[in-house]
Amino acid sequence: MHSHRAVFLAFCILGGMFALAAPAAGQSVADFYRGKTIAIVMGTNPGGSYDLYGRLIGDHLSRYIPGNPSIIMEHMPGAGGVIAGNYIYGTGPQDGTKILLSHSIPLAEKLTPTGVRFESAKFQWLGTFDAIAHTMAMWHTTQVNSIEALKSKPLVIGSFAKSHLTYQFPALMKHVLGLNYQLTTGYRSGSDLNLALERGEVHGWAASWENLIGTRPQWVAEKKVFLLVSFTLERKKQIPDVPTLLELTPPDKKDIVEFVTAGTPFGRAMAVGPGVPKDRVDALRKAFDAVMKDPAFLADAAKRRLDIDPRPAEYPHALANKLATASPDLVARVKKAIGQDD
Repeated sequence: MHSHRAVFLAFCILGGMFALAAPAAGQSVADFYRGKTIAIVMGTNPGGSYDLYGRLIGDHLSRYIPGNPSIIMEHMPGAGGVIAGNYIYGTGPQDGTKILLSHSIPLAEKLTPTGVRFESAKFQWLGTFDAIAHTMAMWHTTQVNSIEALKSKPLVIGSFAKSHLTYQFPALMKHVLGLNYQLTTGYRSGSDLNLALERGEVHGWAASWENLIGTRPQWVAEKKVFLLVSFTLERKKQIPDVPTLLELTPPDKKDIVEFVTAGTPFGRAMAVGPGVPKDRVDALRKAFDAVMKDPAFLADAAKRRLDIDPRPAEYPHALANKLATASPDLVARVKKAIGQDD
């Protein structure tokens, strides 16, 4: 008798579990997101270009996501975006309510892997909305308006830290072109480096185009800075006369430059974690693509002086796979070129 009762109770419990699970399994994307809040997570403090882009996209994304969830910004600064990447990949919820606004974290995974707890190729990328364009920006009083001048003048190039692209790009350029300048570290922000330029503490730095046009547009208009190269895979359409470092690099070193610059689109990419259900990922990708074509979004971006040059999800996925499968020999050569081999 007791055994029959136990079996009956077990069936009741299992039946209840299936009853609870059934609506979740059959739940539409709209039903899931309705009344929810999505956080766009970035590895920076408020106020910089990442925050500006995040808020711009957040202002327009909701109406294209089924269920029209609210969208907020969430800041997790530290380790060049690695802390935010770790959160989205592993410890954060894998339900599509957290979207990573990425840094160049595939490079960190290969070049400075300490503390990295993700595999970039396994993120579910939504797409890229631009490619961050660092440039070699020289202050006008140096009168250095060509690469050739950097081979002889004893100049100082400022940067954040050896682990940051503001150091690694100039180090790479010095290595592949045989240039002569000193690299210094310790600046905390682009604003600090811009002030250092004005004060004469440094002669140049690897400023992003977005930083210059967003915070010092008069410098560009008045030619207060010379932009010698861009550290991008292709010339940036807003500065078409500025060559890429890749164009100037000797053939035997092009693979090094290609590897490092392949990380730049990830500074303007969005992704969700590897465990987010496919139907929600598909909906988010569709919403991302729709926003990138939306006239109101593009007008808003122009008003805020934020460049938009989007690519679909396949683009960052292909780049992430390329970086992930790089040979140990290439990675070792890259580390040496950017001063990360000690």
